[in-house]
Amino acid sequence: MFLIINKSYAMHDSGNRLISLDFFRGATVAAMIMVNDPGSWTYKYDQLSHAKWEGCTFTDLIFPFFLFIVGISITLSFGKALKKGTSRSQLVIRTLKRSAIIFLLGFFLGLFPEFDFTQFRILGVLQRIALVFLACAMIYLFISKKSQFILYGTILVGYYLLLTYVPVPGIGPANLDPVNNFSAWFDRLILDGFLGTKGLDRYDSTGLFSTIPAVASGMSGLFAGYLLDQKSMDEKVRLIWLFIAGSAMMLLGWIFSFEFPMIKRIWNSSYVLYTSGIALICIASAYWFLDVLKYRKMTAPFVAFGVNALIAYFLAGIWGKLSNTIIVATVGGNDIPIKQWVYEEILLSFFDRYNASLAYAIINTSVMFIPIWIMYKKGIVIKV
Repeated sequence: MFLIINKSYAMHDSGNRLISLDFFRGATVAAMIMVNDPGSWTYKYDQLSHAKWEGCTFTDLIFPFFLFIVGISITLSFGKALKKGTSRSQLVIRTLKRSAIIFLLGFFLGLFPEFDFTQFRILGVLQRIALVFLACAMIYLFISKKSQFILYGTILVGYYLLLTYVPVPGIGPANLDPVNNFSAWFDRLILDGFLGTKGLDRYDSTGLFSTIPAVASGMSGLFAGYLLDQKSMDEKVRLIWLFIAGSAMMLLGWIFSFEFPMIKRIWNSSYVLYTSGIALICIASAYWFLDVLKYRKMTAPFVAFGVNALIAYFLAGIWGKLSNTIIVATVGGNDIPIKQWVYEEILLSFFDRYNASLAYAIINTSVMFIPIWIMYKKGIVIKV
């Protein structure tokens, strides 16, 4: 990991950067932090929770948005590096190093603070980001644009055919049951014993096999990046194409969901299309207002999160674990950690349980914003 000091961030001057991309990344990370740490997991509004199985809530948009942004960033940063004379082999080495660091940070977060290897889970959010980044970077560097579109379609169609028509070995006919589908079977075959307790050691929502269609989410970002980087095309034409593509993909994903239901936990093809379509519309809207019209009022907090997205997520993950272990009171012989104390002793005095849970999530995100804002104002950007 290395440190970059760049005062242009603090001055909110984008230079050759897309402020809209930093804004979109920052809004996505802030939303991820908020939904990841409510005051109570029992009392959460439906849209701030993942769909129990089928369906797509606001929360279910966040992770694919981040992978979509990873794809855009690869197109823009690698394209710029190649134009400056950086070789493909140099970019491969950088990619391997960065992917490994992000993967290991995910390991660390998963084990922190107990470091109990009996509950060890190999994959997770950062691990999936690392794998998608690695795959999309290699696709960008070594596969032609035409072949990339063919690969994209092959992944989505192939995943659909596998999960809906291919019998699951040792189980029976193809199905979309949480435990008995082909993806869950494959993960148990490869990662048995390391899938994590949330899936009852039978499946993993960020498993290995479902990372394949997650790569398609990143590739959607690659394609959006090609449009955004098309300097020979008028800005308004680029925007129109982004909106058309986004609307078409969202509609196609919704129609496809009647045949192949949207399920975030197995990251199926209709989910990829639907969420990528919405992501395209979001980045097009941000690009129009922030980079074309130069409307930037009230955007700095999200840009701050965006330029230090990884460190923001990492700090939030560390604090989320500590807030459940730091004891601040003892009631009736029971130790009360700081999170429970704030939620029950303070917030429930003002709100009902659902709104108190939401208030905690908002306050927690605001606390995480403090070091990120200080870094932003000082022009400190931490990257790997």
